[in-house]
Amino acid sequence: MARRQEDQVDGRANCRLDAAALPLHQLSLFCALLIAATLRLSVLTHDVRFHPDEALYATYARRMARYGDLLLSDAPLDKPPLGLLVNALSFSALGEHEFTARLPAAFFSLLGVAASYRLARRLLSQRAALIVLAILTLSPFDLAFSGSAFHDPLLTLCCLLCALLISYERPFLAGIFAACAIATKQSALQFLPIYLLIGAMALNKLRWRNLLRFSAPILTVSLALVAWNAARAAPVDFWTLGVINPGALRLIRSDEVLPRLARWLSLYSESVGFAPLLLIGAYGVWRAFKAASLAAASILLSACGLLGTLLAYWLLAFPLYDRYLLPLVPLTAFVIGYGMAAWRRLAIVAALMLMLPFTLRTVGNAHSIGIQSEFYRGVDQLAAHINALDGAPLVYDHWLSWELRYYLGDSPRAQLVWYPSAEWLARDVCHLPTPSYFAAPEAAAWRWLAVLNAVGARLQPIARTPLVLYQITCEQP
Repeated sequence: MARRQEDQVDGRANCRLDAAALPLHQLSLFCALLIAATLRLSVLTHDVRFHPDEALYATYARRMARYGDLLLSDAPLDKPPLGLLVNALSFSALGEHEFTARLPAAFFSLLGVAASYRLARRLLSQRAALIVLAILTLSPFDLAFSGSAFHDPLLTLCCLLCALLISYERPFLAGIFAACAIATKQSALQFLPIYLLIGAMALNKLRWRNLLRFSAPILTVSLALVAWNAARAAPVDFWTLGVINPGALRLIRSDEVLPRLARWLSLYSESVGFAPLLLIGAYGVWRAFKAASLAAASILLSACGLLGTLLAYWLLAFPLYDRYLLPLVPLTAFVIGYGMAAWRRLAIVAALMLMLPFTLRTVGNAHSIGIQSEFYRGVDQLAAHINALDGAPLVYDHWLSWELRYYLGDSPRAQLVWYPSAEWLARDVCHLPTPSYFAAPEAAAWRWLAVLNAVGARLQPIARTPLVLYQITCEQP
């Protein structure tokens, strides 16, 4: 693969830099990164309660930070520990708050924007790289997860840095970030090959010694993960749970085909907010088919990675989790940026302006992408009411276990008991110790109340936050 000259672009996209243009380019880069940082800080400061998975990760990280429990032997972990360790370090350094749990993701997201720009500058052109930078700065998807405690921003950053360092023939450093990606989430194994191939497009030739340098950190970290997993001595190791929990071990059923397709396309469109902009990516792929250059080959690889991953998510029974798409957002920006690079400047600005309403919506509601944050509103107040109860109350729950376990604190007096259905709880409710309580979202509790009333249990609301805490009393036969 021949190395491309750094500023080569084709057609009207040819935009050579000279000494006079350089300050304007640097100013544009600085302003874009400043806007990216401002938007991510705005999202980070939202007063939003944890999503259940965020609460679970934060609970584990708190144990690591407070007690040095790095093994979490009794926890059903389904992922490697690096993301949890990062959250634990944030807790130790800055205190245990929602803000500090989410702060690392904002930092990783901003670094990811910068790394995406540099990778696009290396593989495509300066013009395309600036467009990629603008797209990721405004991306509702990237913004939403920059204000979360999920580990996907760290995974995405590691993949980007791995590709970037490979493109500059820095195999050992690239191997370190590849190892960090694997130590963050097992899904790194599906994204790293895509990013590695894209980064390798910039190399003159592949050298065996570089392959060894790249592999050394990965092997070292893999052995460390094996040792950590063995030391945990958990009943089921995290690799096995990581395969079982997503449920992607089967093809989807015929009745799932259209609903899953619609859902994934709806979530994927949030990468740019204004869904028709994705058609520009198709135009970019068409341009790449007609060209014979490093940039074109990189775009075709990005498109293949996008299409292959989306097909796997659709046709295999992966959960419909929006965060699974986050590592695809930079690739989407690459193909759209390449397509837009052939346009006139005014057309590029107009297209980017179409993203603004969706960007502002996300800034106004940080968890607007696939997460119903209003469902968990008031869970911290509910936990405070439970902690104020006398004695060691028994609290039954179906919806809020992971969130309550975080907000109740490390050593709650209350005992949380999860039940899978109203019928199961009705069978036991009047035969278990008292006092007992039932925590539920008010809109979802009516069926449970009816079933429990039918067996003689009476539920009196004693706190609304707007989640409801009911006190249970049973009629004597």
